[in-house]
Amino acid sequence: MTREEVIRAITAGTERIERVRPQASAAPETALGAGDWRVRDALSHLAARGDAVQLVRARLARAAAGTATQGAPDINAINAAQVSERAHLPVDAILDEIVAGHTAAIEEVRTLDDAYLAQTLTVGPAATEVTVAEMLVRGGVGHEATHLDEIEAALGRGAG
Repeated sequence: MTREEVIRAITAGTERIERVRPQASAAPETALGAGDWRVRDALSHLAARGDAVQLVRARLARAAAGTATQGAPDINAINAAQVSERAHLPVDAILDEIVAGHTAAIEEVRTLDDAYLAQTLTVGPAATEVTVAEMLVRGGVGHEATHLDEIEAALGRGAG
């Protein structure tokens, strides 16, 4: 995956956030189809993950320190904290945080050298090797897309 493809993917993610903004702002308490999350909760989770470069940097640092596989993080606690930290914010501010994260990620991707983007990480239970560039999309706007599908469905817009 090229730098330009990563930037295009993040840009498309921002465009999708902006398309969902009016409906999400109008109905932030709408329950998602599964689980206990509402629209604002899922958006809070996405806001915490808006800058995928920082997520990948942290993952690479854990791998370099040899702590990448030590103890599984409590995902439910992490997600709950992400939601709690933004509980006082209006949904538009949460959406703005996502967009700011995307903007920061694009700026950072433009400065990363090709060797950095080509590094590989091992991910998932199948120990799949992916490049940093692929992980930026997969763990960033790829992950985001799954939640946006749920949000759009809950808001009656359908996925897409």
